[in-house]
Amino acid sequence: MLADLSPLVLIHFVTACYAIVAGAAIFLMRKGTKLHRTIGASYIAAMFITVVSVVPVEATVMPFFGTRFGFFHVFVLVGFISLAFGIRAILKWRSTRDIEWLRAHQIHLAYSYAGLLMAGFSQMATNPRWLVVSPFETMTQFWIAFAAVNAAIYGVAIWLIQSKLAKGDPKRWMRASA
Repeated sequence: MLADLSPLVLIHFVTACYAIVAGAAIFLMRKGTKLHRTIGASYIAAMFITVVSVVPVEATVMPFFGTRFGFFHVFVLVGFISLAFGIRAILKWRSTRDIEWLRAHQIHLAYSYAGLLMAGFSQMATNPRWLVVSPFETMTQFWIAFAAVNAAIYGVAIWLIQSKLAKGDPKRWMRASA
């Protein structure tokens, strides 16, 4: 299953898998602790490697204008931007203690994690390599599966982000002394 992957795709796969586990741990733990910052930094590093490692990989679906880049490379850019905005927000919060920067950090990294889950589950739902589905007979079937998985994950993410992170005190999940 993994033996025929190029080194870059294998790095992408391993760091994405780590980021899925680290991201879940971060959402479940108390915020502002040393453990949160440590695992958070490892999530950022894993996501950065995940994003950068796939840039040189040639597109196999919908390449753009005869280049090696394609439709899914757009999501690499979106992932990098949400990650960068999340980092910028926590750095601004540390220097200003403006609570809105902390909220922005939480929201941007929640979207980063949602994007990671969307990419991973899309692969599982559409790529026969992962033994979850058999090959699609038409591209229409592929796109329906792709859209359904992503709509479901994005819908849950929007609901959680808007109902939990975008409202209330962003410090509510932090340790008492933060």
